Amino acid sequence: MMREKTLKRTVGTQPMFPTVLSFCFIIFVGLCFFASYIISTEQKLHHLAARMETLESALTQLKAELEVVHEVFSEAQKIKEHIQKRSKISSEQATEISYALLHCAHENKLNPFLLLAVAETESSFYPQAVGAVGERGLVQVRYGTFKMMMKEGDFNNWRDTLQAGAKYLNYLLRRFNGNTVLALAGYNAGPNRTLERLMAIGAPYVQKVEANYARIVRNNHYVQMVYGPDLRAAGWAGGSWA
Repeated sequence: MMREKTLKRTVGTQPMFPTVLSFCFIIFVGLCFFASYIISTEQKLHHLAARMETLESALTQLKAELEVVHEVFSEAQKIKEHIQKRSKISSEQATEISYALLHCAHENKLNPFLLLAVAETESSFYPQAVGAVGERGLVQVRYGTFKMMMKEGDFNNWRDTLQAGAKYLNYLLRRFNGNTVLALAGYNAGPNRTLERLMAIGAPYVQKVEANYARIVRNNHYVQMVYGPDLRAAGWAGGSWA
């Protein structure tokens, strides 16, 4: 009788072991699933953070580019307004010249308003102007200078002569250590002279350019603020796209 009770108790307790194992297995599976979910979530958050960082960088770059575009457009408008005040060319041609001047100034790291003053002095903004000894274009470039500055291009194309003139002005500014007065004198009289002879020949031309530049500065506070009112140091580019 005693044996039967013991046997019954033994038999009665045996089903508990599979139940505990099953419960532990369920917990283990749950923990694995939860850990997998945590890892997956962390990976997604890391990927999202990386994408947000890339997007933030792209937006910062876009903002900088938009600021440059805004400045270029603003300067083009100021140049166009000056051209229309000082010449009788059409609005369409004034727009075309404005952006051509800006492009050449930007490529050669020049103050675009100085190049504008040179163009006014040389041609009164007529792109097809031809000088007494065969100079051509907005900034009246001679054929020898054109060939020296341009590896290719058309001497009869005003855009090409403008580019050649801008390159030449850049060369002269570097040669005279950024002194705009000497660079302009060299542009007019040729740089291969003594300084005394250079200024004796080039002074009247420099005065004309200076008067035109002063008029631009006087009518535009932006130019004075960004590039300065003093012609001597006004050769190089300024602003955010320098």
